[in-house]
Amino acid sequence: MKTIIAHITDCDMKRLNGFLKKAQSWPQEDAELLKKLDSKLNEASVIAQKETPPYLVTMNCHIRVTDLGSKKDMKFWLAYPDEAMSDNDKISVASDIEMSILGAKVGDKVEVVSKNKKTHLLIAQIYYQPEVNKHFKL
Repeated sequence: MKTIIAHITDCDMKRLNGFLKKAQSWPQEDAELLKKLDSKLNEASVIAQKETPPYLVTMNCHIRVTDLGSKKDMKFWLAYPDEAMSDNDKISVASDIEMSILGAKVGDKVEVVSKNKKTHLLIAQIYYQPEVNKHFKL
């Protein structure tokens, strides 16, 4: 699987970096995940929010991914940690799956590594992207 350069909006970058600063007080067991997010942000290409292409997975997107092993579809919203709730379909970017898909494009295949297990996902569809809808303040 080829390495995908993540493209992250300037607004998402600013907010995620702010989250990382606050998260330094999180429990030690979350440190590795936060380190992965920090690394992803440092390696990402930053784009202007108003120039975001409609096929890019950004924060607050509602998307469908396909597990290439099981062929099962999953639909969810990519949420900031303080907005994610376990009883609905908002999943935090501070999770392995969300971190892997942030900044990917429709059609990309991404690898998710979680607890020594690898899963390959296809970014199948974006149902809603804030930037396409000119919702810049979410």
